[in-house]
Amino acid sequence: MKSKKTSDKPKGNCVFKNIGIVLAAWFKRYPSAFVLLPVYLILRISIPFVTTLIPSLAIRSITAGDVRNFVILIVVAVLAFWILNGASNITGTFVQCQRTYTRLAYFMGQFTHKTVYTDYENIEPQKKQKLLGKAANSIGGNNQGPEKVMIEATELAVILFGIVTYGTAVLILDWRILLVTFAMFIEDVLLRTYAIKYSDAHREEGSEIWRKKNYIKQKSFNVSAGKDIRIYQLGEWFNSLFVEIIKHRAQLEKKLQLRWFFPTLSGMFFNFARNILAYAILIKKVLDGSMDVATFTLYLGLLEGFTNWIYTLSQRFNDLRKASHEFNDLHEFLNLPERNRGAEVVSTGSTTTRESSPEIVFRDVCFAYPDVEKATINNLSFEIKAGEKIALVGNNGAGKTTIVKLLTGLYHQSSGDILVNGKSIDEFGLDNYQDNVSVLFQDTNPMAFTVMENISGAEEADTDKDKVWESLKKAGLKEKIDSLEEKEKTYITQNFSEKGILLSGGETQKLLLAKAIYKNGNFLILDEPTSALDPIAESKVYEEYNNLAAGKTAVFISHRLASTKFCDRIMFLENGHIVECGTHEELMAKGGKYKEMFDIQSQYYREEE
Repeated sequence: MKSKKTSDKPKGNCVFKNIGIVLAAWFKRYPSAFVLLPVYLILRISIPFVTTLIPSLAIRSITAGDVRNFVILIVVAVLAFWILNGASNITGTFVQCQRTYTRLAYFMGQFTHKTVYTDYENIEPQKKQKLLGKAANSIGGNNQGPEKVMIEATELAVILFGIVTYGTAVLILDWRILLVTFAMFIEDVLLRTYAIKYSDAHREEGSEIWRKKNYIKQKSFNVSAGKDIRIYQLGEWFNSLFVEIIKHRAQLEKKLQLRWFFPTLSGMFFNFARNILAYAILIKKVLDGSMDVATFTLYLGLLEGFTNWIYTLSQRFNDLRKASHEFNDLHEFLNLPERNRGAEVVSTGSTTTRESSPEIVFRDVCFAYPDVEKATINNLSFEIKAGEKIALVGNNGAGKTTIVKLLTGLYHQSSGDILVNGKSIDEFGLDNYQDNVSVLFQDTNPMAFTVMENISGAEEADTDKDKVWESLKKAGLKEKIDSLEEKEKTYITQNFSEKGILLSGGETQKLLLAKAIYKNGNFLILDEPTSALDPIAESKVYEEYNNLAAGKTAVFISHRLASTKFCDRIMFLENGHIVECGTHEELMAKGGKYKEMFDIQSQYYREEE
């Protein structure tokens, strides 16, 4: 079976729809913005006009010979400018704070919530990781994504009003100046559109550079990786990788900036043409007596202001489009489809509940990872009875980990049915189902929280401390934790506390076992959690896991066979298919692939006398 073809990238929202979304979020969080924003816009529009008016008033008063009136006008104008500018700065500060905290509290809050609650298949595949990286970039600062949309939408409102008022004055003066200015605007828009398209085409490349840079940086700080870096003298290699990534980023930035150079060059040419035409018209009017010097000065200010409005309109609108495209990356990630997570659990016996161990049925299940042609699992069928212990064994790449992802609900099958007590996982709701599953993954490490928080998966106030200590006792870690100064409140690693500790490999396994004991789910899945241990130690740990599995439905996954002898049945996988199934004795008597693997491995489980 081939994987489903991925759908084309969804079409993003248009600029104006995104403006509506961010403004709605802004006004919802800060109702005062309904008053604050109009006041800010009026102040921003008034300041350039006052600045343009002051020189004209000064010249008119001087040419009239009225010094007293000149002083009064200048004092009043400067005072008005000072008051307007101060008020604009104050309101601008409030506006900027509201925009920033809307990004942080609203949009970043949505992003964070999505990253931790979304289906696992929305974050693990490479394609989804790239989208995740672009979405993270869009909310990473003031000049990206939603906050940049808010900024540019505000500035556009100021600019459009300025163009209407100043443009009317320019049109009255001479329509040719208006024509040249709008030609400049159109040319600038076209060139900036070209630059934006190039930027969009290489945005994913930039996101990948960012992701690689962060990986190298994180590994450089990582205590565990630090051992390998020093022992194997990887420092120079890491340095060269980082330099190469930065060099790649610089090359990309150079290409991007080159595209933005052309609008600047075009603007210089049109500004020169506009200035020549404007000065010729204004000087002619002064010479023929139809315009005095004061009006000449006023029109020069209006022309300069109008040109700036037009040029800024092009720049701001294209900045808005770029920010809107970044915002669409966030939107695309936030709108990734989700499975049903919270359907109501109906009667006991037909659902996964704490009172009963589940029965699991795979019926013609097929699965292919996104963008992979070949299916990992094809038409797989098996049944696990309630309370039964099953061992899934096979060589690396046989499909064991993929089955774990399907059993735990991290991925949804491409076709076929996975039934739990006769119903699909989506019928219960994914959260309801996973609440009953205790899993130990092969690549899980404790989080940098306290021992207690790692075990309970909750804050101290929501944790049953007696249950934590009981779990530690059953996992064989009670004496170790009890010997620590801060006991169960000791942090793992020193990320959050200087008194934090590092656990050994065996102690880490026991902590994870305590976590599974605390949760006490009736469906236990062990996905090669002892792969880092030697065979003899692994065999002993599995004896502890066997005790934990008493009365539960349990699946033990391994490419080594320490877990098989105490299981009710063994399924031997090869290329996503079950090629042998039976008890340990039955498969040994059969003399097939299982016996061949067991005979090879069994020598490692015999302790020397």
